[in-house]
Amino acid sequence: MLGEPVFRLSEGQRVPSMVVQVDNHEAVLPLRSVAHEFKIDPDSADGRMLALIEQALEFVVVLHLGETLPSELDTGEASWKPTLRDHQLAVSRLSHELVRGMMARSGETQQIGAVTPGWEDDPANRALVRNAIEAAISHLGDVDAAEITARINTIGDELAYLETMRRTLTRGMSEQRDKLFPTLSDHIPAARRDMLRQVQILTRRGTAEITRKLDEADEGLDDILGMLREPATAIDWLRHQRDRLFRMHRAWEPVFEDWCNMSGHLDDFFWKAVERTYAFLAPRFMSYQEWAVIDAKPKPVGLRAKIW
Repeated sequence: MLGEPVFRLSEGQRVPSMVVQVDNHEAVLPLRSVAHEFKIDPDSADGRMLALIEQALEFVVVLHLGETLPSELDTGEASWKPTLRDHQLAVSRLSHELVRGMMARSGETQQIGAVTPGWEDDPANRALVRNAIEAAISHLGDVDAAEITARINTIGDELAYLETMRRTLTRGMSEQRDKLFPTLSDHIPAARRDMLRQVQILTRRGTAEITRKLDEADEGLDDILGMLREPATAIDWLRHQRDRLFRMHRAWEPVFEDWCNMSGHLDDFFWKAVERTYAFLAPRFMSYQEWAVIDAKPKPVGLRAKIW
C-alpha cells in the first residue's frame, strides 16, 4: 500500500528510521516505534533484523529491502577503503614505533626523525628497522624476520583505516575552527554574539572529545610488541577503534561540510551554519545546568516548549 520502504537516519536527531511514501510525502518512522507499534519481540527474527538494520545505518547512508548488510556486521571488515597514502603511512608508523620501542628497551637515544609515508624506505632507516626486527625476534620467539614483516603489513592494513579517519576528522575540525572563530565587530547584535560564543564553547568540547578518541587510538601503538605477539587481538582492537571513529565522523560530517563550504564572511549563510551547528552540539555537549539556565531566561511570547 505504501510502496517499498527504505531505511535511513532521520534528519536532525539522526534516529534509525523506516521511510515510506504517504500521499507523495515522506513518513519517517523510528524503528523502535515500529517495533513497539507492531509488538515485535526483540528476540524474534523480525526483532533481530530491525536491530541489525539499526546497526547497519551506522555505516551506510540508506538501506533498501534485499540489500546486503555492511560487512562490519558480518566479517568485521570495513565496507569502505582507505587511501594508498594512508596505508603507506600506517605501515611506516608501525615500523617507526617498532624502532622507537626497541631503542627504548635497549636504552639507545638515537634520533630517528618524525614518521612520514615511506619512512622505512630511507637507507638509514631501513637499517634501523632491520636491527629493530632482530631485537624483536629475541623478545617474541618462534618468529623470524619475514613473519614480523608480514605481521607489520597485516596490522598496517587495519591501521590504515584509522589514518584515514584521523586525516578526515582533523581536516574537518581545522576548517570549522578557522571559520567559526572570527573577530566580531561591535555592530553584531548581542543575541547573535551570545549564540556564537555558546557555539564556540560547545565546539571546543566536541572537538576535544574527537581529539581524545584519536589519542586513545594512538596509545594502543605504544605496545608494539604486544601487537606483533597477538596480531589477531590487535586487529580486533583496531577494528573497534575504526568503527568508533567512523561513527563519530558520520555524526559530525554535516557540520564539517557546512563550514567547509563557508566563505568566512559574517553573512546570512554564516549565521544559518551557526544555528545548525548549535542544534547539533547542544543536545550532545551542553550540561543539564546550562540547559536550566537557558530555560530560566525570559522567552518570547508564543514559545511554550523546547523539544529535542
